[in-house]
Amino acid sequence: MEIKKDKAVTIITESLIEKKLLGELKKLGITGYTIEDVRGEGKKGYRDNDWDQSGNVRIQIVCDNELAQRIIAFLRKNYYEKYAMFVFTFDAEII
Repeated sequence: MEIKKDKAVTIITESLIEKKLLGELKKLGITGYTIEDVRGEGKKGYRDNDWDQSGNVRIQIVCDNELAQRIIAFLRKNYYEKYAMFVFTFDAEII
């Protein structure tokens, strides 16, 4: 069984930008993703899913390191200061 080493990029952000953000991420080169509705609390306060405008989504993307870095740079430049957003990566081993 071959194991491929990649990166997992996790984006937690406002649900109201989900469709626009996914379109732009596809243009960057992502080929797949998983989305979950999420809630939680952090430096920017508590966010729940009581109504669509206040909800958060978690977008999970598995890709190579080069694409992960392009995604992070793109988000930092175009989204990070304008929207509630938390982004992190970790090493992933894909079977």
